[in-house]
Amino acid sequence: MDVKNLILAVALTVTLPMKTHGQQMGRDSLSVSDSVLSVNNRILSVSDGTPENYRFEWRQTILPASLIGVGAVALAPGFIRNGSRSVTNSVIDIRGKNNRLEWDDYIQYLPVASSLMLGCTGVKAKHSFRDRAFIVATSYATLAVLTNVPKFCIDEKRPEFAGHNSFPSGHTATVFMGAELIRIEYGSWYGIGAYTIATGVGFMRMYNGRHWLHDVVAGAGVGILSARVGEWSCQLWQKIFQKKGRKENNLVFTPVASPVNGGYYGFTMGCCF
Repeated sequence: MDVKNLILAVALTVTLPMKTHGQQMGRDSLSVSDSVLSVNNRILSVSDGTPENYRFEWRQTILPASLIGVGAVALAPGFIRNGSRSVTNSVIDIRGKNNRLEWDDYIQYLPVASSLMLGCTGVKAKHSFRDRAFIVATSYATLAVLTNVPKFCIDEKRPEFAGHNSFPSGHTATVFMGAELIRIEYGSWYGIGAYTIATGVGFMRMYNGRHWLHDVVAGAGVGILSARVGEWSCQLWQKIFQKKGRKENNLVFTPVASPVNGGYYGFTMGCCF
């Protein structure tokens, strides 16, 4: 809200003509004036177009950074790398030679699509469809950088396939990104279901001999981090857009004095730019 408009509203509240009917009327008018100032202060606090939850919190990076870090440590020879390879080989042994299941190639996109479209089916979403589309696009761009750069730079051979681009798992990153987007948009209950699907896809990447365990762990961290970057970027975009791209209409409530009995009988409502 414009400061000039706020000053004008306060001035009108103080200087409006009215008769004083004893000490009780004075207390009543003071109470009304305080209420008006309270209303105007609340309007001022939310009228700058900044989302109430716009805040970068470093604690939100602890989980994804830890997952990426554990996966990265396993790239070096040591007991973590040996343990990762041992777990993966055990999963492959359970599968057998020619019993691969390729549905993870398609299921990886289900949480991402659901994060965008569930709100169109009547499920209450945190953001509008336009903002959800922006979040998904930004998250994908972040994911593309965080997965492809290490794949080209790190010489990590896949368990059963040619190629040295195993780290991190792109499928796992995609599905965990979608799971985190669903949790952000629709709450924990939907998030539990999405994370269950994401965990299944991560398991299938090892089951099919495509990735080591540490590739999957790092991919999960990349996906979660990418989703949170998308969320932070959307809030920043909302802040910039609302400040520079359009003007906000702010409501000002001002008490009106009755010329007959000198008391307050209502409020006027106006728009300020």
